[in-house]
Amino acid sequence: MAARSRLTAVPTSDRERKMPTVVLPSMVAGRDLADALVERIPGDLTATEVAVDCRRLVSGSPSFAAQLVWRVLVDRRAGSLAVTHAPAAFAAYLEQAATRLEVADRLRIRAKAPVGT
Repeated sequence: MAARSRLTAVPTSDRERKMPTVVLPSMVAGRDLADALVERIPGDLTATEVAVDCRRLVSGSPSFAAQLVWRVLVDRRAGSLAVTHAPAAFAAYLEQAATRLEVADRLRIRAKAPVGT
């Protein structure tokens, strides 16, 4: 059975109701997967914080990271992209993409996973 990403099913607070959350599976790669995950987020994201939970993530490709940043922050105009528990390499891919796209000020990486995880 393939690992799947899911959106938070039941928001438990007003903050969660306003913040769409994507939970990444253990491996993510390719622009198509990033597109599919972002398409699952309903509504207008303008000025909204979008959360990405990388707690399960072991490996993520640079192309996935770049597309995720582009789709959320540039294409869908979210106010910010808040990433938690990202492995160091994946966090670096996100930061590089945000810098290239000139949206680094709207990328928030919190609680990076220790190096080697």
